[in-house]
Amino acid sequence: MGIETLMVVSALTAAGGAIYSGVKQSQAADANAEMSRRAGNQEADAAVAQAEKIRKAGAAAASRANAAMAASGVSIGEGTPVRINEEIYKDSESDAYSTLLTGTRRRQSAYDQSTVMESEGRSARTAGYINAGATVLSAGANYGMWKTSQKKR
Repeated sequence: MGIETLMVVSALTAAGGAIYSGVKQSQAADANAEMSRRAGNQEADAAVAQAEKIRKAGAAAASRANAAMAASGVSIGEGTPVRINEEIYKDSESDAYSTLLTGTRRRQSAYDQSTVMESEGRSARTAGYINAGATVLSAGANYGMWKTSQKKR
């Protein structure tokens, strides 16, 4: 096997390695992006479930307050008992909304992160191709210099 063949094989091997590396990095970034999106969706789903629990707890608290007031002889359809129930519902709805908002923000953050990961993957793939091209061009230049040095002998 001559030196020319070794130079070509070496260049092609290095170029293939650069392409392979870029493709694998891109695939890993895409997989990580998908996992990030799934985690974001899970955060949002958990927030919906938690908000529902908060609303149910608020309704239960209002029912307990009504029962306690009724047991003590207070008329529950007017005045302070109505304001107490309104406050309980308002507070529980505020907590539920805050939970939903947090879940939505976490999902959006995960989606934003997945977009960055996908971009990094595309960049890695492109860099692999560029490095492969640079390797082949460098090998060509080296071969040209070697060939020139051989003529001078």
